[in-house]
Order: sequence, then structure tokens, then C-alpha cells
Amino acid sequence: MHSIICFTSDFGTGDTWVGMCHAVIHRACPQARVVDLAHDIAPFDVRKASAVAAAGVWQLPDAIHLVVADPGVGGGRRDLVIVTGHGGILVGPDNGVLVPATWRAGGISEAYSIVPEHLDFRQPLPTFHARDVLAPAAAVLACGVQASAIGVPVAIDSLALPPFQRSRREGDITVAEVIDIDRFGSLRMAVSADEAAARGLDRGTLEMAFGHLMIEVPFGRTFADVPEGEPIALVDSSGWLTLAIRLGSAAERYGLEPGAIARVRSID
Repeated sequence: MHSIICFTSDFGTGDTWVGMCHAVIHRACPQARVVDLAHDIAPFDVRKASAVAAAGVWQLPDAIHLVVADPGVGGGRRDLVIVTGHGGILVGPDNGVLVPATWRAGGISEAYSIVPEHLDFRQPLPTFHARDVLAPAAAVLACGVQASAIGVPVAIDSLALPPFQRSRREGDITVAEVIDIDRFGSLRMAVSADEAAARGLDRGTLEMAFGHLMIEVPFGRTFADVPEGEPIALVDSSGWLTLAIRLGSAAERYGLEPGAIARVRSID
């Protein structure tokens, strides 16, 4: 049974939204433990929420991951429970926010559209499915209810597309989006730790091209492997291939934003 619920949202902490979701979960499943991964994601930023959720799944694969960045709430999109190939559970809206996390958890084994009538709570408020549908679903799953009991199966190929794409190979080059910039200005790319190792991008010197910008950067184990102010490539705590500046901001130095396309290859 999954007893930890990892909660990611764009709710912030200045309103009641996060607290109410906690309360709903506690009332429905007192033994569940809620871990707040991040709530200061920019409003409506599905890309950032997706990157955070994927990092959370990489670090806590056995938890239930409740992910809410939901610009389309109440507008007809489905509320989902996804069971991953490795047995993890994801709960969130069908807007693509859950999909990248599944890439790092054995893919999608089963997907269900939550049926509110299968949960014991009031009629959902159109603007707050997190409290009225998603949090209750995460709670009953934490208490051992099977996903199939609270939803109807949906075809995997019918799910909304993710906010960024998986990396791809073009000869010896890996093409990947910048999916996230952390608060220190490090650039995370859609290349997982496993993909980096399989493609030889976890050693030596890497060439990273962003349009006309070309950077040669050493791959390291940690930020301190280079002098202050120097660039380094590494797999950071999120499990993504990352371009960083020691004690500086790679985003500011190189003028890059999420959505930029990187072309990466090993040159030694």
C-alpha cells in the first residue's frame, strides 16, 4: 500500500487551497502522510509542474504523486489516475502534466478517468477539482483502494500530450528541450540519468549547442568539480542532465529559457 502522497501544485501558500487539500486527505485517510514537493510553481505553468513531478517520481517512485497545475479545471478535461509500469501512482488532470513522470517509472500500465460518484464527497466545485476530486482520489488510493474502483479505463493513446517531448537521437547527437530552470539558474534538459549514461553523456566533455550558441563543458559529479564561475554539466538531484554555472546562473549567462532546444554530444 502507498502511504506517502507527494503533492505538487501551482497554488502557492497564501490562500487556503493547499491546506484544504491536506485536510480532505487527512479526513479520508488519516494514516496517509502528505509531503509537499512544491507549491510555488508559477500559476498555470504545466511545464514546470511536470518537471517537478518527474523529479519527484525519480526520487520517490513508491509514493502516490498528486500533481495539480490545471488551467483547464472545470472545462471538460478528465481527472486521471495513472498506474505506472513500476507500480507507482499518479493523480492529476488530463493535460499532459503527468506524462513525463511515467517515462521514468516504466511507462503507463493503466490509466483511469476518475468518476466523482465513486468517491464519498460532495458534488465537485467546478473551480476546485484538486480539493473535491483529486485529493479525495489520492486519499482513498493511499488507504488501499484500487484505481479501477474509482475510475473507468481510458486508452493510453487518448491522453493529452505532455508539455515537453522526450529527447531523441540524431546520429551521435541527442536533441532535447530545456524543460526547467531551477532557482539557481541551472538548465535542466529532457535527458534522464539513464539516457545520459546509455548515450555516453555522463563523462568527459560535452558539446552543447543551442541554436548558434556552442558550449564545451566538462561533465562532473558535483558543482565543485569546476572553479567558481565556470560551467559544468551534471545529472542533478532532479535526475535530468543539467547545465549549471558554479555559484552562478547558466540561464542568465547564456540567455536561455524553457523550451530552448539543446543538441548535445560527447566530444571525448
